[in-house]
Amino acid sequence: MRRNQKSLASNRSLWCGSAIALVAAAAQAQPPNPRYQLSFDDCVTSDNRFVGQDGQFQWDVDAGCDIYQVDLYERPTTQTFKLANGRFGAFECFEYLDIVQAKVGMDSRFLYVSIDLFGRDHLTSDGSRIEKGLIERYGFRMSTDPDGRYGLLVVADQPEVKNEPNTVFGPLGTFAHIDTNGDVGGADREGPTGLSVTKSDNPDEADGLNGYDTVLISDGRIGGDGPRVLWVRLNPRDNTVVEIALDYRTLGISQQQLRRMRYLEFEAIKGGPKDPQNYLWNDKYTKREAGSPNRGRNGLSEFGTQGCENIYEVDTARGVTDPN
Repeated sequence: MRRNQKSLASNRSLWCGSAIALVAAAAQAQPPNPRYQLSFDDCVTSDNRFVGQDGQFQWDVDAGCDIYQVDLYERPTTQTFKLANGRFGAFECFEYLDIVQAKVGMDSRFLYVSIDLFGRDHLTSDGSRIEKGLIERYGFRMSTDPDGRYGLLVVADQPEVKNEPNTVFGPLGTFAHIDTNGDVGGADREGPTGLSVTKSDNPDEADGLNGYDTVLISDGRIGGDGPRVLWVRLNPRDNTVVEIALDYRTLGISQQQLRRMRYLEFEAIKGGPKDPQNYLWNDKYTKREAGSPNRGRNGLSEFGTQGCENIYEVDTARGVTDPN
């Protein structure tokens, strides 16, 4: 896939312009209650419990929900899968990683993102339910380019525990990273590249890959000590929902520029690929290195592995907004 040069130039100039605008930006009050205009549904694994031949519970992933080739993952489970009663399942499942729906909205100052998880429990093979809460990393990515190049990665780490009270917007544990050299989606090399071109297709995809290489926001503040522009909370009416608010105006981004960043990815991560420099994950790992929750031959996954390998305990969802 070839780059959309006009789109990429727009994203590149966006971050250059933002860097200039940050110098004079002033800190803002915390966000109001979010307003959402769009929603995107995701596959659900937590309700796929079945009983294996040994009488223990397992969870499998619905067909078509986890597609390594396009960097879309449905893996809110532990790594190891086993064939039982014709189903390929893991012995543990994490409700608080299982994205059910994501929402996006904006007003004249803030971008709002909501990530709705299936529940708050860790489910085990003996039928136990252990409440953990939203203690992992949740976030989103956005770009003007379908491959994700020159985009923005926003994450909130442990929103259940980092801010007190956790139902009020707070800045702690929130970070944003940007891709300054456009290698998200594959390094700039000769030959095929892009979202659907993996390290298995082109080994050079990972050559020099540094993904989201620059930290833009730390603990809610630009550069770590600048104006506060990023917040997170648990929804006061639903403690399975993470809400993130970004003050895009103070970042020097116009509403028109924000609307052009219409390619969205949402994620919940416990293990596996957390490093911002490793995106996209199908460029960092080959099929066998990534593993898969999808059934293949001889009791193994589609890639000949015992389930998931380096990409595990993660769920992603995808959305594209209206170009207008």
